[in-house]
Amino acid sequence: MNEITPGNVHLFLKRFRLKGGWLVRFTVRSRPEAATAEIRLRVHDAEANAQVRLRLVFDGVEEYRFQRRPGPGLVRLKDVQLAFFGPLVYLNLDAFPEDGPPKVMDFRASDCFLAGRSLRWEVVAKKPAG
Repeated sequence: MNEITPGNVHLFLKRFRLKGGWLVRFTVRSRPEAATAEIRLRVHDAEANAQVRLRLVFDGVEEYRFQRRPGPGLVRLKDVQLAFFGPLVYLNLDAFPEDGPPKVMDFRASDCFLAGRSLRWEVVAKKPAG
């Protein structure tokens, strides 16, 4: 798996068009040493010029919220933000467009965000039919 760092986050966001993608699944697991989370998305990959399944894995999860409010649930991603604050990487899957760079409170006010010590990704191959 590839790690997302402050040095390569721009290349990751340039390659994968997260806005307009689809949330397929999310899982959070608590373990005695640290919580982990996995998010599966279907997004456009500019490198392959195709829709791909993207697997994001957070290690050392310290904050998260996946809250469903009345009305349509979050499936289609309207706007996505990814940022580093201190030792944590934050991912917001229902961000509101804001002027200026995102702030920690923008993520914490979201209904769908995660923050962890590290974030890794991989493109998941489709399973063969049969």
